[in-house]
Amino acid sequence: MIVLAGTLRILNRDREKVLRTLKTLVTASKAEVNGPTAYHFGVDIEDENLIHVYEEWDQVEHLKAHGQRDHMRVYRSLRTDNKIEVVRFSRWRAEELGEF
Repeated sequence: MIVLAGTLRILNRDREKVLRTLKTLVTASKAEVNGPTAYHFGVDIEDENLIHVYEEWDQVEHLKAHGQRDHMRVYRSLRTDNKIEVVRFSRWRAEELGEF
């Protein structure tokens, strides 16, 4: 399993529009064939302009294909239009150890 986790910051005053765009991204990503097994965006409870992201993917190829989808182009446009910035993002391989 490949895990991605990170934080985005909303940079402009059009916060509600950015959140609607991100919600559309999440919905489209979850609907992908060979899509993520987990895909969550959440607003930080201390700073409403921080968005925490958590994703799980079964295969690297699926993650790479995801990056080429149209809805990911929309995500990249949020970055290039200075509406969001990546604060931090990491990815790693994880081994399922079962429930606690």
